[in-house]
Amino acid sequence: MKAKREVCSFEFHSVPGDKSISQRAIVLNAIAEGQGTVYNVLRSRDIESCITILRQLGVRIAWNGDDLSVHGQGLRGLQAPAGRLEVGNTATSARLMLSVLAGQSFAAELGGNALLSARPMDWVVQPLTDMGAVIEYLGAKGCLPLRIQGASPLSPIDMEATVFSAQEKSALLFAGLYAEGITRYRQRCQSRDHTERLMHYFGIDIHSDNDVTFLKGGNAFYAKDVMVPGDMSSAAFLLAAYAIRGAERKGSLLIKQVGVNPTRSGFIRLLAEMGLHLTLQAEADLISGEPVADIYCTPGTRLSSVLAEGNGRIQSLIDEVPLLAAVSAFAEGDTVIRDCGELRDKDTNRIQTTAGVLQAFGVETSCSDDEIVIHGGRPLSPATVDSCGDHRIAMTAAVLASSLDEPSVIRNCGCINVSYPGFVEDLSQFAHIDVLPAE
Repeated sequence: MKAKREVCSFEFHSVPGDKSISQRAIVLNAIAEGQGTVYNVLRSRDIESCITILRQLGVRIAWNGDDLSVHGQGLRGLQAPAGRLEVGNTATSARLMLSVLAGQSFAAELGGNALLSARPMDWVVQPLTDMGAVIEYLGAKGCLPLRIQGASPLSPIDMEATVFSAQEKSALLFAGLYAEGITRYRQRCQSRDHTERLMHYFGIDIHSDNDVTFLKGGNAFYAKDVMVPGDMSSAAFLLAAYAIRGAERKGSLLIKQVGVNPTRSGFIRLLAEMGLHLTLQAEADLISGEPVADIYCTPGTRLSSVLAEGNGRIQSLIDEVPLLAAVSAFAEGDTVIRDCGELRDKDTNRIQTTAGVLQAFGVETSCSDDEIVIHGGRPLSPATVDSCGDHRIAMTAAVLASSLDEPSVIRNCGCINVSYPGFVEDLSQFAHIDVLPAE
């Protein structure tokens, strides 16, 4: 692939539905009473894995285009599965489903693919064990596969966060639905709050006071229709491709109906700080409480380096750290991205794989356990890069390649379907792309 030379303006009427919200809305409707439709669901490999597991547990689910009808079975109406539940590569669904299974009266086995089976599950397993579930690792300690024997009801607990990720918080809140009494979770910094917004919309008794979230469990709730906003993490790839495109080749960029939840918007705030002219238009709130807007960009000034640090700020762009590093390669000066140690436990060690991608393109980069330093402002060279099976690394490398006049090769790209099946088509507005047969 290589850059298109002509001057272009870019308009995207939509981006895929938000992956985090899609999964949470599907699972909540599955354990609710009645039927709800989730609109604008991300049709990706991760979502299909989530749906497959719920069907194995007796939930009736039907597609209608990009909308998903879910017939809820109630909190304790799921059926024991006939075989192991295979969650593929989706850590979000794995951790949410662990919490749901913890509150059932039957036992189940949960497994994942090789990448997911290397990622830690113990910081979800431990609180579920404290609440009464019995969990046995079937392979490496702390990782999938595992066997879980649920308890009904679970015992409520007060928990201090052990990680910065919102997945621990969401897992505990889902488990709290099955506990008789009040479950409390104190987070270490503000992380994404999609679970709290959705649970409040579903009529669940949930409240937050500063860093503490309280949930009163044990009560049935009713299915709801949910509109899923466009995924900020998908829009970010288009924003990055625009930001690094040569000023002489770009007009404006418009991406419509993107979720702009403040706990997910750190990337656009930093792009503006770096010099990209970026405004939010047609701002509105969905009935579920999620804010949406159209993102409009014009070229702005030459990009400048930034210091991105602080746990709250990094959590607001944790999935976009590889992209921020890529954009920083085009900024004058040294950009430092700090407090991102969580990335070591993603599909790959994304601190190392991000640095490796930048170095392949000729960018001087260094990294440690929780920091990436990018020395920007120097010309890049075409590269041949292997994604290591990580969808965000594959797409970040493709974005970098989209800025260069000479062709680059990105290998092992089938993983992109995990989160953004239409990525190649959308990026083709910026670059000439040839899809090669798998080797």
